[in-house]
Amino acid sequence: MDQTFYGWVHELSQAEDIAEFTTVLGTTTARAYAQITSAMILVHGLPKFFARCLAGEFTIEHVHATAHACRDVKFENLPLIDDYLADRRADITIETFKKSLGMKIAVVEPLEERVEEASNRRRVDITTTADGTAFLTLAGPAPELQACYLRIAAFARAMRSGNIAAFSDQLEPGTTVDDDRGIDALMFDIFTRTIPQLSIQVTSTDTTTGETSTCDIPLDVPAERPLTPASVINAVSEGITEASADNAGGCGSEADGEVSRAEVVLTMPTHEQWLDSQAKMITTVPFLTLAGSAELPGTFSDGSPIPADTARRVAKHSKSWTRILTDPASGTPVDAKATTYQIPANVRHTLIAKWQACTIPGCTRRAESAEIDHIVPFDHDHPADGGLSRFGNLHPLCKLHHQAKTDRKYSVRMNRSGFLQYVFRHGMSAEVAAGDHPINAAHAKMFDEMQRQAGPTSDPPKTKTRTAGQPWHGDKRLSKECPGPVAANGQAGWVKNTSMLNDRANDNEWIWDSGGPPPF
Repeated sequence: MDQTFYGWVHELSQAEDIAEFTTVLGTTTARAYAQITSAMILVHGLPKFFARCLAGEFTIEHVHATAHACRDVKFENLPLIDDYLADRRADITIETFKKSLGMKIAVVEPLEERVEEASNRRRVDITTTADGTAFLTLAGPAPELQACYLRIAAFARAMRSGNIAAFSDQLEPGTTVDDDRGIDALMFDIFTRTIPQLSIQVTSTDTTTGETSTCDIPLDVPAERPLTPASVINAVSEGITEASADNAGGCGSEADGEVSRAEVVLTMPTHEQWLDSQAKMITTVPFLTLAGSAELPGTFSDGSPIPADTARRVAKHSKSWTRILTDPASGTPVDAKATTYQIPANVRHTLIAKWQACTIPGCTRRAESAEIDHIVPFDHDHPADGGLSRFGNLHPLCKLHHQAKTDRKYSVRMNRSGFLQYVFRHGMSAEVAAGDHPINAAHAKMFDEMQRQAGPTSDPPKTKTRTAGQPWHGDKRLSKECPGPVAANGQAGWVKNTSMLNDRANDNEWIWDSGGPPPF
């Protein structure tokens, strides 16, 4: 009885079953969980209130508000809430209903327990919109978030009013604030530029005494030393050593083990190497926009657009660029080559740009933080026998759904280029296609228009005096074997036509490649 419907549903649901629900409902994983939880609360937890809803006494808004408010109410307390709702007047505004229900829940269930539950589920989410803005959502205990908000607001008000006495140690004498930003803008800039810190527990083994000591260890990194992972680790080690040496001077100790525990405060590294490896932001920018010849927007890895000027500014400070080829009609990224099990960066970036998220129905986890799955498993003993790391055999899956596929809880195959088919254990199947990319499609049209205005292409014109049998770039031939030299390393020759080059490719069809560079 010490369980809640929210915890019960999340504990017993299997990832592959939730994926089937999302297929049926046409929604996301989070929404599927929410709808299942709401249904369980109404039918099994609040049957009297549910009967009144079916009778038309309450609106769908009342249903949603009640299900959301009761998702963390323990089983043993739900009958009390149901009795309250069974006699509650229905002719009140939704806001009054929410407040009354919230107070009733606070009466029957200690607020401390609900705050603890909220703390266990604390999280941060980001939602981007088509107009280039985004919403950062923090969910957790109200006291911590209220305190965070008030600290940032106080900092912003101090800057706005010019009250800088508290910052005298950071400013030169005679300095005054000359900044015209409003309170909201200042709060945003303070919040997005604050260096995150985190208190963590660290352990060490005392091989000499075997005692366990507990005390606070400050993280003292000298100002002249850069804040790198190595310097942080050294500071922690030095602090633990000093604490162990001073153990008799006041730190508590226990002789029940050989592990020394202490709490330190770590500040997020901001040096270049750490940011490159852990905080990388992938942005796709059309070539003509990058060159200043167009104002087509760029996109983040989740597909949300950003203004052309912003995209150029991001690209200006980027240390590495990856060329991505796209289908001129749909704008969807096409083939990128890989010959080993490890996925090269250019292939990974192309897959991220193509799929944008974990490909299983309903999952919204970003492709950039997902794992790359081989649809046909890679054969480590005989790589040439199948499961190669080629574009048509790769797609992003988040860690949870990748493990479920590895455990054979569902199957996935790519029957045709760009289309995945999932088959679940209850017989449900779903086809997932990579979305089109209107920005890339518009970019291709602009390229085509520029090419027409520039005149003939670099390929020599076909003339009537052409030597018999001499191929031109793009000529096709049908043959079971290569009809001539094979194109390689920039040398002219024949290339096997596949679905990656042309969705309507014929079997045994070969295309002549002149070996010249692409026209861009």
